[in-house]
Amino acid sequence: MRLAVFEALAPICPRCLHQLGRASPITIATREEMRAGDLWHGVLTCSNPECWLEFPVIDGVPVITRDPAASLQSLGFQALCRDDLPPALESILGDAAGTGSDYDTRRSHMSLYCGSQYDDWTGSGRASSCAGTVAAGLGLMADHPAPPDGPALDLGCGTGRAAWEIARATGRVTLGADLSLTFLRFAQKLLVEGRASFPQRRIGTVYDRVEVTMPESHAGMPVDFWALDALALPFVEGAFALGTMINVVDCISGPTEALIEAGRVMADGAGLLVTTPYDWAPNVTAPQGWFGGHSQRAAHQGRGEPVLKATLERSGFDTLAEVAELPWVLRPHARSEMTYQMHMVLASRAARAAATA
Repeated sequence: MRLAVFEALAPICPRCLHQLGRASPITIATREEMRAGDLWHGVLTCSNPECWLEFPVIDGVPVITRDPAASLQSLGFQALCRDDLPPALESILGDAAGTGSDYDTRRSHMSLYCGSQYDDWTGSGRASSCAGTVAAGLGLMADHPAPPDGPALDLGCGTGRAAWEIARATGRVTLGADLSLTFLRFAQKLLVEGRASFPQRRIGTVYDRVEVTMPESHAGMPVDFWALDALALPFVEGAFALGTMINVVDCISGPTEALIEAGRVMADGAGLLVTTPYDWAPNVTAPQGWFGGHSQRAAHQGRGEPVLKATLERSGFDTLAEVAELPWVLRPHARSEMTYQMHMVLASRAARAAATA
């Protein structure tokens, strides 16, 4: 956790905020281990003595949620899982765990996400779907009034690539937020050491360890990565001037609630870039929460695009521009490639109504 970013963003206790309506600053209680001037292991606490909630910092990643204990219970395997074993031992563990195990799921997700985000940083010669998406979104933004000064927030950042692209293009302090400790640990290692590796699936349970090296053009960017709940962010109203939600609304339990929360933390005039292929997973998002994909007898005829834009409007945003189809490439293994066609929407946070006496 970068101390300068922590001070700049000034997080507040999400439990006090969302359950008590109180803005209680979070402070650093203990610094168990520092690396390159960053807090690698330690404890943060709520400053409200009636709450005093503790938030652990694990491998540089602060876990700041309304219920850190419950978050740690769900992340227990990820928190304890090692990533420093030699490839031969990883292979043996993978064969023993088998397909469908937590270990196998973790490796396959890392292969998918790191591949789509960092292919161009591995020397593969392939382009990064993530970098291309950010560039397309910022290109749309260039045709409209610039967002105000202030930090940027990448919600559902995965393994973190978009944060570097946003910070490099705009010079803003940029926070990547996700609930996957596995993804965030990778991003923090790349941030601190300039290189990190991930298991890339060749076929079946056969993986190759691939190294990602950060180019000099992206080194030193003001970015950081925290474990946060998109439905209960630990920030005051209007804290951010730019936001991105790349392929996240169809991967969380409450897509509508996430857009409402994004509307709360975005400043007036802030830009928000949302992309989604509307590829809903029923085990993550209940069908009644989907943007389209059901009820084709309704006015929207089951289409997701009008529902997304209507939800953005109800969440305090005005739609500025959109792209109907933008490709995103995933490679499940060496002999498989999938291309999603994302819908991209650029929105601006509408001005809030003035408070009356």
